[in-house]
Amino acid sequence: MEARKAEATSLGKAIEASLIKPRLQLCIVVSAIQQHFRSTLQQYDQPDTFDIAAVYLRPATTGKVIVDLEDVKLGASISTVHFTLRQNGKNIVVGYASNTNLKLATGISHLSSTTLDPRPAPANFIRLKNNGMDANWVGFTIPYHPMSFLKPVTHFQFFSPINAPAQNNITDVWIRFASAQEKFTTVMLGSIADHWHRMPENYLPQSKWNNVQLPKIALQAANTGSVIQGYSTSYRYPTLSLHLEIKKKLPPEGTQFLFIRAQSNEIKNGRFDANITILDENLELVALSHQVCLVTKGAQIPDVGMEPRKRGKL
Repeated sequence: MEARKAEATSLGKAIEASLIKPRLQLCIVVSAIQQHFRSTLQQYDQPDTFDIAAVYLRPATTGKVIVDLEDVKLGASISTVHFTLRQNGKNIVVGYASNTNLKLATGISHLSSTTLDPRPAPANFIRLKNNGMDANWVGFTIPYHPMSFLKPVTHFQFFSPINAPAQNNITDVWIRFASAQEKFTTVMLGSIADHWHRMPENYLPQSKWNNVQLPKIALQAANTGSVIQGYSTSYRYPTLSLHLEIKKKLPPEGTQFLFIRAQSNEIKNGRFDANITILDENLELVALSHQVCLVTKGAQIPDVGMEPRKRGKL
């Protein structure tokens, strides 16, 4: 077995503005792994990371990180590496990842369509891009605040269903970059899967994050041109562990919209499971994720207004 070390400072335009904020660590890890397979392990011709199992040991802060990679099993069709993301001498995220060549993958396949129950309402992507809403979905962005632990998601525009699922254990959302020039790529899927699992808020009737209140607030602002106030929460949902399987690569040029459904089986004793389904614009399955998350009391941040985001580079 051979250990490699990769220094990561940026993932390019999409991530560089919020490097190693919470929930962005897997982007850095996958980027380092793919670089490893393009260089040191180039002879194996396995460029695609398709299976990731990660354990989050402690939060990261903005700054430089080191990704240590150890070759655990190198095979003809699938290879596995162990990764450790370190910062300031401490382990932040550890886990395993497997690579293959999805273009050359063979084996038994059974074509099946991914049917979500309840099925999400249709989305008109042209109207969502141009108007920020359509007949079934209303868009919003999360305002930046220096004391907020939600800073990473301020780079995204979310679209909440106007008629939310009746089940409190489900949250649905379409997501795109707030900057129209940016698109989602396959390397980002691990972090995208960890961006929207706020089912506990649905059990808090006064929460502005729940399935009922969130679209109402966003609709009111969209219809009046006003500023949304008070996007704050007194709870945090840190991820303890995450497993991701990538079913389908995104196009090399990226895609503008992704659909995320997060569903929980039980919220108990301050802990819950989050089962994530990620679909593309054609509602084709892209990735599946299972996570174990905590519900912790967080510091309440001040209410801040949400201005319409100017489109531009991150």
